[in-house]
Amino acid sequence: MARRLHLAVVCLLLISAPLVMAMGMGDSEGPTRIPEPEANYRARVTDLEGVSVDLTQFSIDGQIFFLGNLGDGNLAVPFDKFTSVELVKQGEMMRARLTMNQEKPVELTVKPGLKLYGKTQYGNFRIELGQVKQIQLQGKVK
Repeated sequence: MARRLHLAVVCLLLISAPLVMAMGMGDSEGPTRIPEPEANYRARVTDLEGVSVDLTQFSIDGQIFFLGNLGDGNLAVPFDKFTSVELVKQGEMMRARLTMNQEKPVELTVKPGLKLYGKTQYGNFRIELGQVKQIQLQGKVK
């Protein structure tokens, strides 16, 4: 009896696991809510198709810095320190070239799954970094 119950539970778990996992991956919904960053930055994001979107409350995963790998280390560059980012797919990762305000450019390796958020004149906006060709920061909104 216990063995049958155990088998029934295992079968139920195997059958229901894909359904439960699919429910948790509800990213097909639009960005009804976006993170509220510490400061309100304005940016223009251009996707791989060349479509540009002007954003306020711009953030990357809710943060106001650009995070990437510099060699074997991690580097977080605050939005105040750079003006633009050019992105190129490189295998599983992305190569990001940051144009700094006063220093020479910095090249980082970044994860394409990071999400960019912001507000457009039409509503909230979200896009994965892997779908972005360029980011132009236009400063803080006053």
